[in-house]
Amino acid sequence: MPADNELAPLPRILVVDDSRIVRATVKKHLSDQFEVVEAADGEAGWRHLLADDAVQLLLSDLTMPELDGLGLLARLRSAGERRLRMLPVIIISGEEDEATRQHCVECGASDFVTKSTDRAEMLARVRANIERAASQHELETARTEAARSATHHAATGAGTSHLLMLQTEQALAFARRHHSEVTLVLIEIDHFQSLSDRLGGRVLEQMLGLLTKHLAAKLRREDTLAHVDEARFAVVSPGSTLTESRVLAERLRQAIAGARINFRGEQVQVTASLSVANSREDSIDDGEALIRIASDRLYAEPGENRVVAPESMPIAPAPTLPEALLMLHKGMHQELRPHLPGLMAALAPLITFANDELHLGWALESLPRQH
Repeated sequence: MPADNELAPLPRILVVDDSRIVRATVKKHLSDQFEVVEAADGEAGWRHLLADDAVQLLLSDLTMPELDGLGLLARLRSAGERRLRMLPVIIISGEEDEATRQHCVECGASDFVTKSTDRAEMLARVRANIERAASQHELETARTEAARSATHHAATGAGTSHLLMLQTEQALAFARRHHSEVTLVLIEIDHFQSLSDRLGGRVLEQMLGLLTKHLAAKLRREDTLAHVDEARFAVVSPGSTLTESRVLAERLRQAIAGARINFRGEQVQVTASLSVANSREDSIDDGEALIRIASDRLYAEPGENRVVAPESMPIAPAPTLPEALLMLHKGMHQELRPHLPGLMAALAPLITFANDELHLGWALESLPRQH
């Protein structure tokens, strides 16, 4: 284990130049503050950069055999790996004219020095470029983390994908402990690109904010609405059965179809396609998998202004009286309707007793009776 006061390793820089004398001069200038590694041409430098992810800066000659400085710079700036694409590059040249310097900068060079640059200036340039790259990396990392961990979109007020995943995993964990279930409803605006082209960015953002309000008005407090990407929203609904979620999805579809969106004096008709995934029906115990199932179901067949849900669904048993009251409170009239005769038959003795004791005068001849 290293001691607490062990010095950190020196920042590593790569010097690429076909002149051994130039490489030696640069190394002499920098080696007391940097670890200097060398390559004799552009191709050798490129191979080294691919293999060595500790290099923090490249000093490259402008004119070299095999691959010149601008060719090496072009490979870096078009690389798929961010580390290479963002690597600081200082071009070294015997040319001192402003046109050469400007051309190198336009091609993506971070800085430009001549072979006559003295030690103090070269040290300052190298140090400044490494520090600037580190600061930029920290800033981008912070921005990425802030975006990743944000819970709500400023423009629409809907939750983010991060919030959706948090709430889905939390709901699934609760469902596992209490033998419950979780439903996810995926909502995609139909013909979104055409709407975007027609409305433009500012009006489109206003439209999405309006749709967020329409959708949120149809949800329970325990449900979570998220705007997961430009064209798609999602709702995670803890404790909702597949039947309840089919009803919810239909309400959300109607809410979008009924939204009044005016643009330049004309009403814009917006519709959406929705898919339902249910943790119990789909045998899913993972948030990402639940979202993937809903997405696959939505795109399995083309269509618009529709709700797609699992086909197979067990026949629901008759609810108890407390369950029926809860369903009524939730507005589940359609689900209750087939069970009304049985529920009323179960209530018949209580209704008859209340009618007699309280002298209500109800006519109970048509009341269903249990056999």
